[in-house]
Amino acid sequence: WHDAETCRRGSVCSIRLWEALPAPRDGPPVRTGGDIEALREGVGVMTKELREYLARGPGRFTPFDPAVYERVASADQSESAEWSSIYLFHQGVKQPVCAEHFPLTTDLLESRCSHLMAGRCGFGSVYFSRLVPNTKVTEHCGPTNVRLRCHIPIIVPGGDSTGSYLSVGLPGVSERRVGWEIGTPLLFDDSFLHSAALAPSTGPSGVDDDDGARVVLIVDFWHPSLSRGDRNALGVLYPPGS
Repeated sequence: WHDAETCRRGSVCSIRLWEALPAPRDGPPVRTGGDIEALREGVGVMTKELREYLARGPGRFTPFDPAVYERVASADQSESAEWSSIYLFHQGVKQPVCAEHFPLTTDLLESRCSHLMAGRCGFGSVYFSRLVPNTKVTEHCGPTNVRLRCHIPIIVPGGDSTGSYLSVGLPGVSERRVGWEIGTPLLFDDSFLHSAALAPSTGPSGVDDDDGARVVLIVDFWHPSLSRGDRNALGVLYPPGS
């Protein structure tokens, strides 16, 4: 995790193998089908397994450090900010929850996603990310540009989506904001400055939306410009758990 000030100062805040993106060398990029299409097709399975896991009781999501998120509307004290997760793979290491509660999701990732970093490199994670209303994940950048990060929206609250977004790039310079739609993947290079926000709730939306929370499955992929040899070398230099 590197904060916005570090990025704005132009400090080296990530492990970069290139400054300009090279042409893909190992067939079609991950974003044009393949892995992404497999995740899109698997949204129903992911949602079912997540719902069944959450139905077992409260406290399934683990909050991140409060220092990395804040209230969207700081004056609104009625809703507390929270960003939390359920890790399937953490820094490349498969978690025990996979086999017991997410077997189909895990099988889809391992059998149909050839660019999956998790299990092969410490830069690769997979986790359910949950934002409650009135929460903003503060601007930050990831550790490297050898990966692409994908958001697969699983639960998206209904109602007015104004003020809810994923932002990538420097605000006022190169920033682009997009919203979430269930089952529509968002793929980006998270070594660039980025943030996410879910606006304060405006009342019941009339849909089953987990009390207004947004949940996405975050999956890290090898950058498609890396050759098989590049991936193997990075897996040795930065093995799972590193």
